[in-house]
Amino acid sequence: MTIFGIDISNNNGPDVDLAQVAREGFRFVFAKVSEGDGFVDYTWPGYREAAHENGLLVAGYHYLRGDCDVRAQAEVFVEHLGDAAAMVDFEANSGGIETFWGFVDAVNALGRTVNLSYIPRWYWQRIGCPDLSQVPGLIQSSYVSGSGAAAELYPGDGGGAWNAFGGKAVDLLQFTDQARVAGKLVDANAFKGTFEQLRTLLGLTLSTNQGVFMALTDAQQEELLQKVREIWEQLRGPDGGGWPQLGKNAQGQNLTLVDAVTELRDSLDGKADQAKPAA
Repeated sequence: MTIFGIDISNNNGPDVDLAQVAREGFRFVFAKVSEGDGFVDYTWPGYREAAHENGLLVAGYHYLRGDCDVRAQAEVFVEHLGDAAAMVDFEANSGGIETFWGFVDAVNALGRTVNLSYIPRWYWQRIGCPDLSQVPGLIQSSYVSGSGAAAELYPGDGGGAWNAFGGKAVDLLQFTDQARVAGKLVDANAFKGTFEQLRTLLGLTLSTNQGVFMALTDAQQEELLQKVREIWEQLRGPDGGGWPQLGKNAQGQNLTLVDAVTELRDSLDGKADQAKPAA
């Protein structure tokens, strides 16, 4: 099985309709968070929340610059990433492989885990073909010609674009920058696997250190918490102390809703027994 996603940033503007993207069958979104040690993409928060709202897996990426301090870059990225998977965009002007690992280590030291590495084959060759066997989630790019629907442009699960390099298998392939999606021309990516397999690769599982509800927005988490509190209070009473209007038990404690229903059932059973004719 192969699933498709898109790659967007401020270059696409703030109005890529992710609800429409999801309706067209795409399953994930990679969007730019930051670049260097100072640039923050203004479109990121909106795209991150829209991805969550529409059931799309989302990763935010940092365009790594070789001319900036890696620790400072990591701090900017982690500060603005939020509840999404972490991705490094390592290409033109990103420096050598030591810069890549310096950034990854800095992000990890700040309590986040880098899940994906966009390293096109051409850039890997330019920096001397270093070992990539340990890089997380390798994304390679090789563009087909033309524009149109992503599924029609996709060259297939075979072919040289998917060949491993640097000792690392290619996990995702960016195969075009001219996919027509939701009325826009955008980069499109393919993943040879299921939605759940990609979720695992991105670290978006229930065991992530970002929490069980990482896939929910802050507003959705707050709404869920409020509803749980309301249900608990209705069942247990204010502060769990039962409801005085429901009466008290033999120990003088206020009855909870469950206690009251139990007493009502017992009372009805008793009345039913009394109403039975004698044998």
